[in-house]
Amino acid sequence: MKPELFHFVRRYHEGKMSAERAENCTIYSSDGKAYLDAYAGVASVAVGHCNPEVNSAVIAQIGKIGHCSNIYESDIQRRYMQALSKELPENLSRYFFVNSGSEACDFACQTMRTRSGKPLIVAFSDGFHGGTYLSKSVTGLDMWKPAVFEDDRVIFAPTPNCRECPEGNFNSRLKRCIPGSSVCSGVCLVPAEEMVQRKQGQICGFILEPVLGVGGIITPQQGFFQRLGNIVEKHNLILTVDEVQTGFGRLGGKLFGFQKHELKPDIVCMAKGIANGFPMGLVVSDEKTSLAMSGKFNFSTFGGNPVSCSAAIATLEFIKKNSLIENAAATGEKLMASLSEKLSDIEKCIEIRGEGLMIGIETDSNETANTVMAGCFEKLLLIGIGGNKRNILRIEPPLLFSPDMADKAANIISEVFHSPIVCQT
Repeated sequence: MKPELFHFVRRYHEGKMSAERAENCTIYSSDGKAYLDAYAGVASVAVGHCNPEVNSAVIAQIGKIGHCSNIYESDIQRRYMQALSKELPENLSRYFFVNSGSEACDFACQTMRTRSGKPLIVAFSDGFHGGTYLSKSVTGLDMWKPAVFEDDRVIFAPTPNCRECPEGNFNSRLKRCIPGSSVCSGVCLVPAEEMVQRKQGQICGFILEPVLGVGGIITPQQGFFQRLGNIVEKHNLILTVDEVQTGFGRLGGKLFGFQKHELKPDIVCMAKGIANGFPMGLVVSDEKTSLAMSGKFNFSTFGGNPVSCSAAIATLEFIKKNSLIENAAATGEKLMASLSEKLSDIEKCIEIRGEGLMIGIETDSNETANTVMAGCFEKLLLIGIGGNKRNILRIEPPLLFSPDMADKAANIISEVFHSPIVCQT
């Protein structure tokens, strides 16, 4: 038999585009078409495709040493730890390098249980935390759970739905959900706290995303995370923040979502934009968590690979030097405003929400979302899809996405939504 991928592997636009090369925010196909990339390899290419400064650092590192594993010390790994530590709270001082966000979240869940001696992890019903067995088990989305025998020592709190909140402030037909535009009463956290109280003594902690990415760019309102933090503190729980998709400036305002929303995590998981698409994951924790894990040996052969670390250093430097956090905030706000205006008359567009350059367009169905995504592809714009019903269009471009690119993306999306193929869907 000829070699093929596993049956479950699905590609966007199957058979219609083969990516051959890329530059900045453009991907070029093998047939010479230039696509505006508003998805960044699933929010991974933080500072643009083939970023010259990142590539130069990588090439220089390859000429020195490409791999030695964590059985030896590495100067480039130490340099990255020192650079990142300047951006983090002082208590987050222990590092474990891995290969991906899935592995980071998996390890974080192990650490919560080990440190607390308690089995139950609380996650959100629309959260997504990766593709390994344990990270799948703390994922609430049905389609991403383990095929069989998932770890059942996980309890799921209902995902906040600000639009349906009885105390919310969404009156227009097209709701443009902007974090901070209303104050969260915390009513959506009542079930979570009741769950914690019922399982008192069995719960080790929470794992959460500052914005739920795969779940549909779900963005809780001002005050939500403060109230959640109060629950964590009141019941002496461990807090893991999954920054795999939201980290490194994507939300605008701060380097990480937990900083923007004033959370106080014990553990932070990182990946995706950390090294501009080079494979790398990282878990950063406090001293207490690290000490709890010292009784067992944990190892990642390729974790902290020197080439990936060199890319990570260059990525962090580029983000700071070029004010990409500020650009994410400003360009994201411009794009959301433009989409809100252009799609205000589209009944099939339910809500536009997001933070920075992490934007979601909720449609009325999976069919509509797929039709729009396909239409954008035909007009040479790449976007993604998500949500429990697969009805959310995801816009997560590189952080150097310009205002002109935002205008172009908004115009294409509007043209597709207004086209007969969508209106008749």
